[in-house]
Amino acid sequence: MSNKLKLWYKEPAKEWVESLPLGNGRLGAMVSGDVYNERIALNEDTLWTGIPVDKNNYEAIDYLDEVRNLILNEKYYDAQELMNKKLLAGYTESYAPLGDLNLKFNHIEKYEEYKRELDIENAKVTITYNINKINYKREVFISAPDNAIIIKLTSDKEKSISFSATLKSLLKSEIYQLDKDIIALKGVTPIKALPGYVNEGDSIIYDKNGQLGMRFEVQLKSRIKDGDISVSNGILNIENATDVTLMIVANTSFNGFNKEPGTEGKDEKLLCRTQLEKLKDKSYEEILKDHIRDYKSLFGRVEFSLGDDDFSDIPTNERLERLRLNDEDLGLISLYFQYGRYLLISSSRSGSQPANLQGIWNEDLRPAWSSNYTVNINTEMNYWAAEVCNLSECHTPLLNMLSDLSITGAKTAKIMFNCNGWTTNHNVDLWRYSSTVGGSSEWGFWPMGGAWMCQHLWEHYDFTRDINFLRNEAYPIMKGAATFVLDYLIEDKNGNLVTCPSTSPENNFLDEEGRKCCASIMSTMDIAIIRDLFNNCISAINILNYDKEFKCTLIKAIERIPQYKINKFGGVQEWFKDFDEYEPGHRHMSHLFALYPGKEIIEGKNPSLFQASKKTLERRLSKGGGHTGWSCAWIINFYARLKEADLADKYLHVLLKKLTFINLFCVHPPFQIDGNFGGTAGIAEMLIQSHDEVIEILPAIPSSWSSGSVKGIRARGGFIVDFKWRDSIVTNFSITSTVGGKCKVKFDKSFEGSMINDFIEIDTVAGKTYRLK
Repeated sequence: MSNKLKLWYKEPAKEWVESLPLGNGRLGAMVSGDVYNERIALNEDTLWTGIPVDKNNYEAIDYLDEVRNLILNEKYYDAQELMNKKLLAGYTESYAPLGDLNLKFNHIEKYEEYKRELDIENAKVTITYNINKINYKREVFISAPDNAIIIKLTSDKEKSISFSATLKSLLKSEIYQLDKDIIALKGVTPIKALPGYVNEGDSIIYDKNGQLGMRFEVQLKSRIKDGDISVSNGILNIENATDVTLMIVANTSFNGFNKEPGTEGKDEKLLCRTQLEKLKDKSYEEILKDHIRDYKSLFGRVEFSLGDDDFSDIPTNERLERLRLNDEDLGLISLYFQYGRYLLISSSRSGSQPANLQGIWNEDLRPAWSSNYTVNINTEMNYWAAEVCNLSECHTPLLNMLSDLSITGAKTAKIMFNCNGWTTNHNVDLWRYSSTVGGSSEWGFWPMGGAWMCQHLWEHYDFTRDINFLRNEAYPIMKGAATFVLDYLIEDKNGNLVTCPSTSPENNFLDEEGRKCCASIMSTMDIAIIRDLFNNCISAINILNYDKEFKCTLIKAIERIPQYKINKFGGVQEWFKDFDEYEPGHRHMSHLFALYPGKEIIEGKNPSLFQASKKTLERRLSKGGGHTGWSCAWIINFYARLKEADLADKYLHVLLKKLTFINLFCVHPPFQIDGNFGGTAGIAEMLIQSHDEVIEILPAIPSSWSSGSVKGIRARGGFIVDFKWRDSIVTNFSITSTVGGKCKVKFDKSFEGSMINDFIEIDTVAGKTYRLK
């Protein structure tokens, strides 16, 4: 069997970040594959610390005008000092680890012929090894239809499987026996936990004034053929079985972002019992079949190959090492692309929470950055690949979160800014935290988070052309974010409408005295995000044919927003003045939002900004930028938009060589999943672009990608595209229209047998496929 869509290794994982990830959107697992002491680390996507609490800063509004006056009078340092003291609020809660399933085997002898693999075509981990000429096999997957983690253990000798199984958690918990073949772990999360980078032991509070944290329950059931089952002291013992199936279900008391899980929560024990009951009469083969059918309905939509080069018979860690030694491996690039799609399906499904900073996988009680939703780039990047990679359904958890945030964010907008509409700042959590964030204004004060995420509502519409979604879900939330921005804008001395205070996320400039400052008048990113939001709202109004008065308001506002500027280095200016940079090689590239993921900086429409974007990247990278996983992934997308194919390829290789763990997780450092999703989006952007009302085929492929094929990739306008190319020339092309309408296609590489280098136009009919001959 081919290993093309498999990650595989000749040894077990030595640490959590080398384990292999599984998920069904709601449940996550990391499988280590240890022969003697298997650790399967467990997660459930609603298991967070905290309870719904109003963390808004009610005194912030009393100081907003004072801060604005200081900034308008160019006293930036004094303004940020006041902001840090008076305009910041609290912190999000943390995504918590559910616990571990530990399997201790009665093996003593040394193992041979070991193999550990993750089959991303079927979403299944398999571990095989040989001890004393007995072949052992473990198979692990997480079923979405059955809401369960399934582990199958077999060998080729009867009655040769013996092990003990137990559950443990870092959280306050206890194990108890439910039946002769079922053990359970129940526990509760803290109602308060400071962020992961704070380590005071007394900051964890489990109960206060009768408030209770989130309850959780894990139930483990065993089925065996032959042998014996017993339970003692919370340990499930299996002796002399021929094969064993373990079934794990897990639930929390979470009942919505605005309900206290301790007093208004769901019955997590009943949910577990119901799920196990539904599995009672299903065989392992039936469970596996349903899982694969469900998973493949998403994963199987897209195929991608870069020719015949195939090093899939080499272990994945060795392939990465070969790449670091400059041995090309195009198969690893197509595997990485599909792995990004696999991770999105595994961590973001209909009805689940959105993928957080670590997707769904976390082993730490205090994860880095609370493993929350960081909405000044990271959360958005998680979903850049969703639509183009034909996973619209996986986008919906993020879009649903925006509906929640439009409620909590409306309170923040009114209390902290005296604005209508809704906003959110730097961080979001399960409870839909929307306030400013403690620590420093350079990251914590950023009320553009909601406006940016609204781009995803528009993108979901633009790729699907689902007008009911636009009318009933997207536009009302987009309008709410635009309403906040309109109220937040003030007039500067030149009559421009500007945001103030404004920051360029996490970056700083130097004031006239050489002091590090973050706050000023309207940053370039604010301009780009607001223009993007307002223009998308205008497009929605034109389609829906109502709310024309609001459209006029938006048009008038756009006319008064400052224009983009070019700085003294010939790059895109980051702030409203051409300040000196505190850190010229900063990881954020916020001032290039209009290039990507925005769509205003386009070569044929504004060539000066297009060239300035290249200068910006050259300078930022020459000073050390792009050193984190997600930042490097963003660079790939920038260069793809700039049609700089070899540079896009260069930074794709940097991402793989320097910023990737052996299980292909992205290194921030530490692990952060956004670089995986951003890398997949970047590869897609090299293959197809459709942001400029034209579908461009192979707009940014490097010379090394001379031959290949893509099937099932999507373009804006409701189109599904298949194509092949050889010697950098397209040889086969077909496009399927899902909703009808005019389709424009541009071949950046000429089409075989013709001299097509310009546009072709097709008036399409919904459901029909068009093939170019």
